[in-house]
Amino acid sequence: MKEIYLKQEDCLSDEDTEKLKGTFLDKSHYNILCDSEDTKVYKPDGSVLFVYLKRVLHKDVCKVAFPSLREAWAQSQNRGIAAGILPENPELRHGNRVKKAAPGFGTATRARPLKLDGTVSNTNYAQQVDSGIIGFMDRNARFPYCRQTAFTMKEVEKWKAALPFIAAVDRVFAKYAPERYKAQRAIVEKTSPDFVIGDTVFTTVTVNFNWQTAVHKDAGDYKEGFGVLSALCAGKFIGGYYTYPKFKVAADLRTRDVILADVHEWHGNTPLIGNPGYERISNVFYYRNNMYHCGRGEEELERVKNRKIRGGEPVNGPIEKLKEERNGIQKDLEKQCLTKYGFHENKDGVCTRCGVCLE
Repeated sequence: MKEIYLKQEDCLSDEDTEKLKGTFLDKSHYNILCDSEDTKVYKPDGSVLFVYLKRVLHKDVCKVAFPSLREAWAQSQNRGIAAGILPENPELRHGNRVKKAAPGFGTATRARPLKLDGTVSNTNYAQQVDSGIIGFMDRNARFPYCRQTAFTMKEVEKWKAALPFIAAVDRVFAKYAPERYKAQRAIVEKTSPDFVIGDTVFTTVTVNFNWQTAVHKDAGDYKEGFGVLSALCAGKFIGGYYTYPKFKVAADLRTRDVILADVHEWHGNTPLIGNPGYERISNVFYYRNNMYHCGRGEEELERVKNRKIRGGEPVNGPIEKLKEERNGIQKDLEKQCLTKYGFHENKDGVCTRCGVCLE
């Protein structure tokens, strides 16, 4: 394996690197490109920045996984800095809908949209990107229970088809970064197997479609482990290089390749340029940092059943009360839409503004 030892004098300062946060990289941000042979890159302090492994996965494993993972992404407004800095007076996309941002609410990478009644939404939006999550998620304020992702729960056969690919990536991790793998395995052993992907050290995979990420650091993963990346590609394109601007080094991640990386250094991608119809499905495999708090599946299900809704009722309380509340909200939205615009915007029998069904 080729080894590259980076020198401090060739690197950007921390201050200059920080200025790139949320911006998009290009070929001026790297001097070294790893693209043809196994390579281990060391930081100036001697620690490993990343290990680039060329064609280390079997082609058949990748071939089976591609049809499933190419459908695992979704349109997301929750990727923050990685989605890039918002323009001035941004329009926020949510699927095919466009919302105006409320002036004075938000940050450089997130904003709060105006609702139909002119009030400000409590939800923060980043720029919309094509990125999904598969596997399992830990508890948070909105979902106070551990759970399967929507893809894992609803697309069972596609999920099963992706598992050999995930297991193969896990074996590469174990072989080429054994100390990091051992640390991640230790926390997995403390985690309910109901929320771990098979016998791997991963709980979760982020799946990105043709996405040039802006400069960011990963968050929410287990820092004592390592970031693990692979890609599944189709068609002809160049770019999308996984780049560390501070260290002026990049790697070309293609089908069958794996990168084992320190994802807590600033990194991003260069632009993707290709013929129409090309696909680059990049996958990031990790252990979510708080998954060891999860109970067994039946325990988390009880948390779902006992979850409180507005008014203090459990989520499995009287169904008629839930229907009444939902219908009341729908009527308010319909009234606001007609008051503000005077008509519904009909698309396929549904108003695109308020969601009311139009007979």
